[in-house]
Amino acid sequence: MKVTCPVCKRRIRLFRNRKNVCVCGKLLNYRHFLHEKITYDVYLVDANILIYGFEGRSVRRQYCEAILSMKGSSVCIATTRQIIEEVGSTIEQQLPESLLVYTINMLPSDLTEIKTDFYKQPSIADLSLIQAAFEHPEVRGIISYDNDFARIATAGLVERKSSVKFWLGNAKQFVEKHRIQIEEE
Repeated sequence: MKVTCPVCKRRIRLFRNRKNVCVCGKLLNYRHFLHEKITYDVYLVDANILIYGFEGRSVRRQYCEAILSMKGSSVCIATTRQIIEEVGSTIEQQLPESLLVYTINMLPSDLTEIKTDFYKQPSIADLSLIQAAFEHPEVRGIISYDNDFARIATAGLVERKSSVKFWLGNAKQFVEKHRIQIEEE
């Protein structure tokens, strides 16, 4: 994408996965110029966060519920259409309206060919979260209790394709990181 440097008014081409520095020395942030100025960070949630958030007996419910009901913050929660299909229609009806849903049409072959040393391989829904992180520069991390993301080195994959630090953790870590208030029952 070509933009005008705000300091020297030169036209410069920005690349998503590089450090973009103008001739004048101004560091240009790709996210700043994308469509509109992105003033929020998006965190993707895995299917287990949605399930635990609406399941009555889960120990992890309070953290997942706090994430799904988050309002008025500079952080936004999102997921993919594949994750919603994985959790089923009963949970889909309960999803909050503030939840962003990304549609991933096709997974690239280098992503689908990822193999781990463990018996369980990542599902198409899990890989759709990684692809959403590749395609959308506003995505800053994935919230999941699934160990698949750590096993396939999600952070390393995403950081190689973008120049941002990528966060990976579970709901409790996210709540503690962003100091979200939990409603006690």
